[in-house]
Amino acid sequence: MRTMKSFTPNQTGPLAVLSLLLLLVTTPVVGQDADPETPDAPVEVTSYGTVDMAVQDADLVQLLEMLSIQGQRNIIAGRDVSATVTANLYDVTFEEALDAILRVNGYGYVEEGNFIYVYPSDQIDAIKESLRSLETRIFELYYLNADDATEVVAPLLSEAGNAVPLGAVEEGFNPDEIKNGTDSYAFTAKIVVTDYPDRLEEIAEVLGSLDVSPKQVMVEATILQTKVDENNAFGVDFSIVSHLNFEQIVGGPLAAATGLINGGISTDNAIAGTSTVGKSVTGNGGFKVGVVKDDFGIFLRALDKVTDVTVVARPKVMCLNRQRAEILVGERLGYLSTTQTETSTTQTVEFLDTGIHLMFRPFITPNDMIRMELYPRLSSGTYQNLENFTVPKEDAHEIFTNVRVKDGETIVLGGLFKEQTQMDREQVPILGDIPVMGSAFRGQDDRIERVEIIFLLTPTIIADERLWEMGEDGLEIVDTVRVGSRAGLLPFSRDQITADYNRDAIEAYRSGDLELALYYTNNSLRTSSIQPEMIRLRDSLTGSTRTGWERSINQRLIDRELAPDSSDKRDGNAAAEEDLPTLEETAGSGFGATPISAVGTKE
Repeated sequence: MRTMKSFTPNQTGPLAVLSLLLLLVTTPVVGQDADPETPDAPVEVTSYGTVDMAVQDADLVQLLEMLSIQGQRNIIAGRDVSATVTANLYDVTFEEALDAILRVNGYGYVEEGNFIYVYPSDQIDAIKESLRSLETRIFELYYLNADDATEVVAPLLSEAGNAVPLGAVEEGFNPDEIKNGTDSYAFTAKIVVTDYPDRLEEIAEVLGSLDVSPKQVMVEATILQTKVDENNAFGVDFSIVSHLNFEQIVGGPLAAATGLINGGISTDNAIAGTSTVGKSVTGNGGFKVGVVKDDFGIFLRALDKVTDVTVVARPKVMCLNRQRAEILVGERLGYLSTTQTETSTTQTVEFLDTGIHLMFRPFITPNDMIRMELYPRLSSGTYQNLENFTVPKEDAHEIFTNVRVKDGETIVLGGLFKEQTQMDREQVPILGDIPVMGSAFRGQDDRIERVEIIFLLTPTIIADERLWEMGEDGLEIVDTVRVGSRAGLLPFSRDQITADYNRDAIEAYRSGDLELALYYTNNSLRTSSIQPEMIRLRDSLTGSTRTGWERSINQRLIDRELAPDSSDKRDGNAAAEEDLPTLEETAGSGFGATPISAVGTKE
């Protein structure tokens, strides 16, 4: 049975008051023991130097202060710096965080020493310019022209910078008497640049990319003169040599160049029988251009069988890429040139170049193709009287064209003709010189020879790196030959020749041919006289002793002083000779020699 206890109102009042007091007393104690939850800092810099930032409507100056304290950097803000920043940045560098919160608000910073100064963006450029100092640097140019380099550098200069070119070279080769004696010096091409360091570094990078070694082209030019007769009245028919890999285009120079450049003509197979020049009266004539891909010498020999060919000139010209070269085979006609002014009259001698003239300019493409700009010219000149003045008259035939070929192929240009007049006079002696009546006893025969001029050009790209490697290989071969010659390892060295003679002498001695053995022995001693065993072999073959080999003078003097009498000295010499190597050890040591079992020696 459960017993329940009840309280009367008089008993419950004090208990309730006591419980309330206890609750009021214990509540502050619990609040003091619990740690309040503090929020994270708005700016944190990790141990790795990265920055985490989470701010909203924060004052820019206070944010810079927190960033300075957390990053332990000295940041000083200008008096005009004021803005509100809201940003959330994670794992960025200190510089990235500083640049991010400043740029969006129109500010920037300048770092000088250990301090970072914050200014408005419109003041940053002026402040940076005031902090920088001008420097002067001299750039030496090896391939680029100083004037051209100045034009390239000019846009890269600041307002305070300037560039001065040095080393300009005057044009022409003829000396000038007026300018002789001046204090002139042939400077190396240089450019003096004064500017800020960052601009100088940019200029140095640009000039380093431009001032590089240009490529070179070796052009082997062959100028041929072929005789034109009834069989080839319109010029040489190149289709006759169709067994060669030769391509021919008959027509104008522009059509020929266009076909070659645009690839309209295949360069793999020869075109045979496409021309009727020389075979028909109605055949096509005129300018001809083509490419020889096989052996150039074979083409010349085949062409010589077709017609009479004469080599007028065959120069080799080395020229830089995109530079002009000229070849002139002919003569210069001099004439007086008069210049008249109000006060004076000046006469000078000028010259007219006539003959065979060839100008070309190579252009190298990245795929080792060469575009040749060609200008062949054929001219002749005579004098004529014009209003009491003698002036030259020029008759010229010229062509200008562009052809693209591969490295090492030969370009053929033909179709330029010239005439040569030959006068043959015949007369009866004495009677032919009589005036009036002498014409019956003399005669004159004028013959006109017509020839065609053919130009053959073979451009080849000169690779400097490849030439350097070939030169290094050549030096290595020469060094190997030199070392081998000293070591006696070459077939033409003295030691090897001597060993061969010794071997032949031993073989002849073993076979019983004493005369041949003596012949080889003498040759061996002529090549190398200090061979004691070969001297003994020669003495045994001739039956007489020669003093071709003796001990050194110093050793003989020492033996003479040490020996008590002459008999002891002779015994010492005999003992020394017994220590010498045997014949089969010396003479049989040559390359391929077989030692003999017995050798005859002098008793």
